[in-house]
Amino acid sequence: MCDIIWCKNKVDGKDCDTINYLDPYYFWNWEGTIGCAECGTVYYIHMINGFMYKGPEERPGEKPDILPLYADKPYDGYSNYRPGVEGRTRPYECKPRSWLTGTADMCKFSIRGRPMRGWRPQPPSAGLAGQFPFNWDIQKLSPEVWEEYQQKLAAGEVKDW
Repeated sequence: MCDIIWCKNKVDGKDCDTINYLDPYYFWNWEGTIGCAECGTVYYIHMINGFMYKGPEERPGEKPDILPLYADKPYDGYSNYRPGVEGRTRPYECKPRSWLTGTADMCKFSIRGRPMRGWRPQPPSAGLAGQFPFNWDIQKLSPEVWEEYQQKLAAGEVKDW
């Protein structure tokens, strides 16, 4: 399975030597042209079920359909182009864990319905991630979680150990 394109195009008398990484899920079944992040050389590829069916073939004079996700130069001290560099790589577009809100989900309650310690917001006295080694008062830590916990207790949603 080939999910990289190693560009060997000559730029100013020396090899480009850039490894252009393709996002494997995006390029699972794909046909089109992709541009090198360093020199801009356009390559034609045709992938079927994640395997390179045709290409990479240079297509001079064409405009690329898409840019690589990430690129690096291993022979140049591992300089790289991270996702989202304008004109060189495309941004990493994926669905965030909390359904397009842009923030990760945090667990407020365990699988048994009990409140967990690491929930935010924590008071400054809590230290790192709500570290209360001996005295843990959920009512003072997160009043909204305490309120939700009391509602779960009343509804019988909290399970016994």
